Amino acid sequence: MFKTIKTGIPIFIVAVNMRAGLILIGPLLPILQREYGISVFTESILAAAPLLCFSLTALFMGRIINLADTNRIIAVAVSLLTASLFLRTTFGIVSILLFSITLGIAVAVLNFMLPVWVRENHSGNAGLLTGTYAAIMASFAAVALAITVPLSELTSLSWRLSMAPWLAVGIVSTIWWWLKIPRSSIKIAPQPVPNFWKSPLLRNKKAWSLTLFFGILNMIHYASATWLPTALVSKGMPLVETGYLVAVSTIVAALLSLFVPHFASRGKDFRAILVTFSILIGLAYLAIASDTGPRLWLWVILYNLGLYVTFSLSLYLVVFKASNDEDTKTLSIMVQCIGYFMATTSPIILGLLFTLTDSWQSALLFPVGLAVIQIFIGLKAGSSEKI
Repeated sequence: MFKTIKTGIPIFIVAVNMRAGLILIGPLLPILQREYGISVFTESILAAAPLLCFSLTALFMGRIINLADTNRIIAVAVSLLTASLFLRTTFGIVSILLFSITLGIAVAVLNFMLPVWVRENHSGNAGLLTGTYAAIMASFAAVALAITVPLSELTSLSWRLSMAPWLAVGIVSTIWWWLKIPRSSIKIAPQPVPNFWKSPLLRNKKAWSLTLFFGILNMIHYASATWLPTALVSKGMPLVETGYLVAVSTIVAALLSLFVPHFASRGKDFRAILVTFSILIGLAYLAIASDTGPRLWLWVILYNLGLYVTFSLSLYLVVFKASNDEDTKTLSIMVQCIGYFMATTSPIILGLLFTLTDSWQSALLFPVGLAVIQIFIGLKAGSSEKI
């Protein structure tokens, strides 16, 4: 196990910053609304733009992977991520939107390349590597949620100061990767990548079940990341406390889900665990929609537990279900292109539902419905059949 953890250090460093810079927009929405007077629809677009980049960038990954070896592509993506974090603070709402797009492109490349890196370097324990980097992404996203609002209230820099810790992390990780490349990068000859639209996986029901499962799961996640802090504020919770609540619940859930792919990889059938934790997501969100007061802490923790267990396992299934390296790359493109495109719609839909109903209790039934769909898709996605 120690050898596996040591092997994964390069991608663990990358994972620290892969969600934090994106996820902190949720707690900042009330502040941005007060400062710039933006509408609910504009807020939804701010949250959805990086997800659209996730989806569209995945279509070009077949070409991108032939530009350089895996390590060098990751290094360039980390550099773009760091530059975007800085530039997002420069010109107000315009720069937030513009450089959220470049940030989304950088993270999209990393979303694709990390499973490929795991496939190339897993040393016999892909499940542990996958679970660890997924937990790191979640944990540092939680830290971002906890410190975003307090930092924004410290100085006249307001929300811009919230970006500073993640810019520092990005600078360190960028320098580390570029220094390590000469010793760790393996040059490989470009390989022909089949046209994604002609891939037989697009006609494969098992591939579609995993893609739809990933898409529904991320629809729930990004709708929540965007609007849950605002919904909790409407239930009487102070904005700072919402950040702490989401942060604590995310860290607890991420730590509990850390070893799920590791232990699950000992078996071959994942349906029971996918369905069980999908049910937990639905029940927890139903309670969040209808309840108020201190019990919200319990419901948000249970929701995040269900989310991160199923998320880390779905990442592992991309590696587990593919028959070879080529299928891993194509399946990763399919899952992320279609899955993140689906996720793009959910912050907008949830925002529109609130606009139409003027009630978060009604609007939050949308994630409950998504969880019900996820339960049935999990029965197919978690089967032991290879793709």
